[in-house]
Amino acid sequence: MKPRPRTPPPDDSSPLDDATWLYSFADLMTQLLIFAVLMITAMGVKPLKTAPDAAAPPPPSPLTALQQEVERMAKQSGLGDALTVDRSANRLTIRMKSAILFGEAQDRLTRDAERVLDELTPILVRTKNNLRVDGHTDDVGINTAAFPSNWELSAARAISVARYLEARGVASARFSVAGFGEFHPMVPNLNASSRALNRRVEIVVLGE
Repeated sequence: MKPRPRTPPPDDSSPLDDATWLYSFADLMTQLLIFAVLMITAMGVKPLKTAPDAAAPPPPSPLTALQQEVERMAKQSGLGDALTVDRSANRLTIRMKSAILFGEAQDRLTRDAERVLDELTPILVRTKNNLRVDGHTDDVGINTAAFPSNWELSAARAISVARYLEARGVASARFSVAGFGEFHPMVPNLNASSRALNRRVEIVVLGE
């Protein structure tokens, strides 16, 4: 029988034969990872902010709020036929029919006029805007001792409205008054209905 060859002794020169160093390496990597997490936390990484669901609507402008209040008052008081409101960019026009405010060719306020103005006065007192009271007539001429023309009649009617509001607390320094006669009609003076629309007094709330 041939003798069995001997197995060579293990070669201790290969580092893979002793893997204990891998435990130390893994432990080092774990410590480095923990250190990195702590550093990121210490630096304060902020969470992402979520956008708001919807922006809050802006509050209405003073003129818009005033328009809404006047319209609500007119509706609740049953004054829809006597009073209308128009809004433009820098003013609010409160329009009242002369048929409600005055008798024919007169500048003295009727009881119905006082009722309308009594409802309107508290709202105007709370505002700070300047006011212009405009009087308008139709194209039917007038020539009396008191009112030689529609100029005088329209101005006198505007003054009557301004005086009434002033007597009930609206500061007189806020007022200006104008009489336009028949020269600024809303619609052409074609018949009785259109003329009735053109006979009016307007309280113009001026924007700041």
